[in-house]
Amino acid sequence: MNDNSKHSMTIFGSCPQEKYPLSKKKHTKEFLRDIMHLRPRTNLIGIVARIRNSLSIATHEYFQKRGFLYVHTPMITTSDCEGAGEMFQVTTTLPDAALPASELAKTQDGKVDYTKDFFKKPAFLTVSGQLNVENFC
Repeated sequence: MNDNSKHSMTIFGSCPQEKYPLSKKKHTKEFLRDIMHLRPRTNLIGIVARIRNSLSIATHEYFQKRGFLYVHTPMITTSDCEGAGEMFQVTTTLPDAALPASELAKTQDGKVDYTKDFFKKPAFLTVSGQLNVENFC
C-alpha cells in the first residue's frame, strides 16, 4: 500500500546562481578546481569516491579475512628508512615559503636551529613504512 498523502515538501527559498555556482550542467575539471568544496556534489567526483570506497573496503576485507592487520605508518618521519637517495625535508622554520632554504633559522655555529621547528629535529617525507611495520611483526 502506497499512501502519498502522508508526505509533504516545503520550499524555503531560491538558489541564486551567484551564491551556488554548481548548476545542473557539465562543468570542466578546471572550473571544479575553483570550487573545491562543491566537487563531491558532481557526478564525476561522486562516482570516483564511491569506486575508491568500494575498492578500499574490498581490499581491507580480503586481508582481514586472512589474518592481516592494517597498520598506519607515518607519512613524515625523522628516520631515514631506506638509507639511500635524497629525502624531501619537511620544516616549519621558513619564515616565508617563497624564501630559499638558506634563510632557515640558524644557531650561533651556523647550523640550522631545529629547536624552533615543529618536529624539533630534521623531518622528512617517509620513503618506506617498513621500519614501523617491523615493530608490529
